[in-house]
Amino acid sequence: MANTVLYPGDTIGVIGSSANAAMLVTTARKMGFRVGAYGVDETSEALQLADFKAVGNGKDKAKLQHFAESCAAIVYDSEHVSTSVVKFLSQYTRIPQGSDLLEMMQDRLLERAFFEQLNVNIAPYATIIDLDDVYQSVNSIGYPCVLKPIQKEWSTGRELVIRTQTDIAKAAGLLDWGTYILESQIAYDREYSLLVARGTDGNQQLFPITEAESINDEPFKTWVPADVDPAVASELQRIAGEVGKHVNYVGVFEVGFYLTKNGSVYVKKIVPAPSANGYVFADAATVDEFSEHLRAVAGLPLATPQVLTPAVTVAFTKGQQAAMRTQWQIKPNWHFSFYHLRNQDDDAVMGHVSVQGGSVKVILDQLDDTGIWSAGTDDDAPSAE
Repeated sequence: MANTVLYPGDTIGVIGSSANAAMLVTTARKMGFRVGAYGVDETSEALQLADFKAVGNGKDKAKLQHFAESCAAIVYDSEHVSTSVVKFLSQYTRIPQGSDLLEMMQDRLLERAFFEQLNVNIAPYATIIDLDDVYQSVNSIGYPCVLKPIQKEWSTGRELVIRTQTDIAKAAGLLDWGTYILESQIAYDREYSLLVARGTDGNQQLFPITEAESINDEPFKTWVPADVDPAVASELQRIAGEVGKHVNYVGVFEVGFYLTKNGSVYVKKIVPAPSANGYVFADAATVDEFSEHLRAVAGLPLATPQVLTPAVTVAFTKGQQAAMRTQWQIKPNWHFSFYHLRNQDDDAVMGHVSVQGGSVKVILDQLDDTGIWSAGTDDDAPSAE
């Protein structure tokens, strides 16, 4: 990829309507770029904040082409963006993130083939075509395990946790949708995340390791500095660095990990875009993930991320906003970020709070003391949407 430098006044396009998209638009404008946003919802925060907007879906080829030709480069906001859209746009402008990593991470078989190529630990799995495959594979996979469609976009409502043999019969209807994988549920002790910034020249900068808690496989609570053994930290950094060496990608991506009680490291996933686990750096480090992402895309030298203060970010839902109003009045070390999402259910994530303090333990205790996030209750958990 050519080392094309973007300057203030040049136009960057943002595809998507998520909270990430709005943060990309805001950061790009602060850096002096002119920003366009493309999405299906003209009332979304990203489109409202941009210098110009284009409203359309992934099938509006004329609109997509016009948008691409209006931008010196385009970035996408999440792993949910259509690879066909990215490939189409790349005919008319630069897409530094490319489509290769995105395409691999949207297909569970391609994703696992990539991990196996890197020779990293992943959860044991088997390819499932019909019900007989489940019965035959479960003996080697073990209980509990999860049946998941190969295409991640089909996952909502089409996954099945199998805890005993009697659960297998429930899979009969799901398999009509296509090919699945059966994957072991790893009994992990800790969850870590590592952001990698990769420049146009292939150079990389690794962010400090974050520790995380997820709900329904979605980021919920994240903190730095992480409590991580130096040997484990070295292995996480090695794996993340290897991923960066084997992808055609420019910008920030996330590698998620599980750590078991016996010290084994498993790769959980790769997110080919800025991640909610990286929000913590906005109030904790020398550079945030969105600035670093855009520095990479613009062909600028990458900053060196360093933690300046312990911090924790935790997501809050629409149903928790009344409780947030109380904390708004009394917590001097709480920094609120609202996503301005519209027409959402009470359990939909509406923002996050970033809390600074003397230590991660002190901050986590402060969050627990509020009673807003009752550990282990689904009612207080953000939804996966």
